[in-house]
Amino acid sequence: METVLDRLSVIFDFFNSFGPAILIPLGAFAVVGILAQWSLYDKCGLPGIDCIIPVKNVMTFLKIVGRPASHSWWVILPPPVILGILLVVDNTLIAYGIAGVIGAVWAVFMAKVYIELCQSFGHYKLMDYVLVTIFNGFYVLHLGLSYSENYKGPVYGKKNEKEGADKLEGQMA
Repeated sequence: METVLDRLSVIFDFFNSFGPAILIPLGAFAVVGILAQWSLYDKCGLPGIDCIIPVKNVMTFLKIVGRPASHSWWVILPPPVILGILLVVDNTLIAYGIAGVIGAVWAVFMAKVYIELCQSFGHYKLMDYVLVTIFNGFYVLHLGLSYSENYKGPVYGKKNEKEGADKLEGQMA
């Protein structure tokens, strides 16, 4: 009978087949991510040190676009839930189906958050949305380090407030 640890050992064996050389690109991506978030937080007037504190970095990142801290659960929980489903559910078809649905919902949510990040810096073009979705870490680095980029403020919920005010004014007239 196969256990959860047997399934995990397959994953570790896969990464172990690359040897220690796999640590170089992974370390480089980690450094780029930390620098990107640190510079972005500084530009937005938030403490840069938050980018290396595990849960606080998600809450601070969501604060930039104006989302409440409770939305951090939508960022943090799906990856471990997907991994748990893949490790625990015996029927692979069901496991991949459930993991795929959860992963798709999570990917759409994350794309929306990154698009809101673009909008927080005044970028409203489709090309910016595509770039931030595909190259998010490097795009965040660009936003944080570029002198021409200025933080305009959070955008989450602003459209709804404006529409509500327009409806209210229309009723008063």
